Amino acid sequence: MAERSINEHLSHLLAQANRHLSRQLTAEGVSLDQWRLMKVLSEAGGLPMGKLAEELALNLPTLTKLVDRMVQDALVYRVPDPADRRKVRMFLSDKGASMLASQNKRVEEHEAKVEESYGNEDAQRLKVMLESFIKQIV
Repeated sequence: MAERSINEHLSHLLAQANRHLSRQLTAEGVSLDQWRLMKVLSEAGGLPMGKLAEELALNLPTLTKLVDRMVQDALVYRVPDPADRRKVRMFLSDKGASMLASQNKRVEEHEAKVEESYGNEDAQRLKVMLESFIKQIV
C-alpha cells in the first residue's frame, strides 16, 4: 500500500481519535457534535446560527438538524435576535449545562489518558503543531 499523504494521514488519525471520544460520549446519549455545540454555547452563549456553524465547522443544514434535536431534548433553546428578527441566537439550557458538566468529566478523563500516555509536554506540542498546520493551509 502506498504511503498516505500528510492530509490523508492526518484526516485518518483525527477521524480515529474522534470516533474513540464519540463512543465514550454516546454511551450516555450525547453525540460528539452535541457535546461540541454545548461546549461552544457554554463559553459564548447567544450565538447566531451562522457563527455557531463557523465555530463547529458544520454546514447550516447539518447544524439546523442538530439544533432541532437538541431543542426537542431541551438541551438548548432559541431566542429571537433583538437587533434582527430574522435571526435567532442559541443558548444552553440548564439541562444542557448539567449534561455538559457530566460529559466534560468523560472528556477530561479521555484527555488525562492521552496526557498520561504521551506526556503533557508532547500533548501541548501536538496541539501547537496542529494549530500551526491548520493556519498554514487555510
